[in-house]
Amino acid sequence: MLTFDNNPAILQFNILQRYPEVIDFVTTRQHPDGSGADFNIGYKGGSHDDCVNNRLALCNAVGLGPEWMVFQNQVHGCNVHIVRKGDKAWGFYDKESAVQDNDVLVTNEPNTCLITRSADCIPVLLYSPDTKSCAAVHSGREGTYLGAAVEGAKALKANFGADYAQMIACIGPGICKDCYEVDCNCAAKFMEDNRFPSDTYTVKGDKVYLDLKRMIFYDLLTLGLVATNIEISDICTKCANDKFYSARSGDTQRFCAGICIRDY
Repeated sequence: MLTFDNNPAILQFNILQRYPEVIDFVTTRQHPDGSGADFNIGYKGGSHDDCVNNRLALCNAVGLGPEWMVFQNQVHGCNVHIVRKGDKAWGFYDKESAVQDNDVLVTNEPNTCLITRSADCIPVLLYSPDTKSCAAVHSGREGTYLGAAVEGAKALKANFGADYAQMIACIGPGICKDCYEVDCNCAAKFMEDNRFPSDTYTVKGDKVYLDLKRMIFYDLLTLGLVATNIEISDICTKCANDKFYSARSGDTQRFCAGICIRDY
């Protein structure tokens, strides 16, 4: 991953740099102005005013106004919301106005930034260059099992005619296969589902370690995306807890990932 305009506090996916019309970003703990390591984008783990100020600072750093932003009220599912004209600025100033009961935001509206928040769950950004449409997906354990990223890609095809073979997928920072420990009962449905090959989990006694990023990767390949069009971040939020929020490390704050298609 690259830094946003050489700002180490905000990252971008290498693969999306091919497309000048796309703005993408992944925030970290670090404030983009260098003032500290409490850049919380969620409404938990800090005051409401601090969250709003951080979101405004994000807007300033990436050159987007609050009116461009759309946030989701995530529920660890795979519900899709198509963001239409006039939906922008949902959830920026309060969680009540965010898109409710949603983990998959999809749009072809230009100048509309789709946001997904995370702290170990996997953010996934999708871009369809042939239709200039995009998606932001929150894919935790349940969302990965339900195929949230696949639902985002299907929505791009069904609503806008996107071609899977041209689609770009960015699987962002999240907990890694060596850190995501669950018990056997929790892991059973993954291990029994042939969607998830044996290299997506490791059994150690009565514990299982899940590789959510690789599960998402295989799901997207099965749908028809091309491996060379999928970028997987090697950043583990738990291993890099000094730079990212991690729920497994006890954090209640959130970083975020976003994608926007500019209208030149």
